[in-house]
Amino acid sequence: LLNMGTEIKSILIPTDFSDLSTNALQVAVKMAQRHEAKLLIVHVVHTYYLIDRGGKQVIGSETVQENINNAKIKLDELQISLHEEFNITVETKISTESLLDIINDLVATEQVDLVVMGTSGRQNIKQLILGSNSYNILLNANCSVLLIPESFKKTSFKKILFPVRVNHELDQKADLSILLANKNNGGINLLGVGHLDKMEEVKKDYIAMKRNLQLKSAEYESEFQLSHDNAEVIIRAAIDKESDIIILADEDEDSWKSFMADNFFKKMINGTNIPLLIVKSKLDRINVKQDDTMGYDMTMPIPG
Repeated sequence: LLNMGTEIKSILIPTDFSDLSTNALQVAVKMAQRHEAKLLIVHVVHTYYLIDRGGKQVIGSETVQENINNAKIKLDELQISLHEEFNITVETKISTESLLDIINDLVATEQVDLVVMGTSGRQNIKQLILGSNSYNILLNANCSVLLIPESFKKTSFKKILFPVRVNHELDQKADLSILLANKNNGGINLLGVGHLDKMEEVKKDYIAMKRNLQLKSAEYESEFQLSHDNAEVIIRAAIDKESDIIILADEDEDSWKSFMADNFFKKMINGTNIPLLIVKSKLDRINVKQDDTMGYDMTMPIPG
């Protein structure tokens, strides 16, 4: 009874061959196996430019070429070993574009359904200054994003936490929750979370969602909690229920693109070691031309 559009058939994972991305890769590989999806592994080789009167010059182009060659060898080995061990379709890409640009190019050309990324969770001083790839991609990627904390060592999602807090992408969240429950032989915890002033509205959505899950014969438990801080309540519930994944809508109740405020998503990333699946409607985002000013100021505190 799923919407036909709710499938995960193409999973993209960026790698820099670090422990962080290798841990996320293990999760992505097992997902690709369960969903019979294609796995697309992307590596970005950084280039540095000098702008002179003659235009843009690449600095150290031999070094860049050497890095591309080395990455190609590693990716080829990875592709062969993953295909042999897990019998999944693996494609690899090397790019010198920014990670966000290559991700959104591939979302459009390869019909990517999900980006899986490692995240180091709590921020350190270096990340405060440099900003963070995972947060920038969470904000601006044109499809759903799954963030895998470095300390998460499972590869399946048996216990799925589905919070109802904003009326946004709720049906898509329900369909994805059911899809994951089916593929992982898992169950859903439906959690209504509402501030006093939003109580009626959220309760209505929560009851509608219970009905939706019943109609689709999904196994679920449900509860409603009054909340002063939604992120705090969701994190506490996820720990209490030993959740393996939290499914969130691509919208924050406070202006979620505000970087200075300790917004909902930052609290979630910094406050939990549980994977976060941020659901985005792919079609909507591809049709809406991204605003060029959506880059971010590198000096702002952004969690890894």
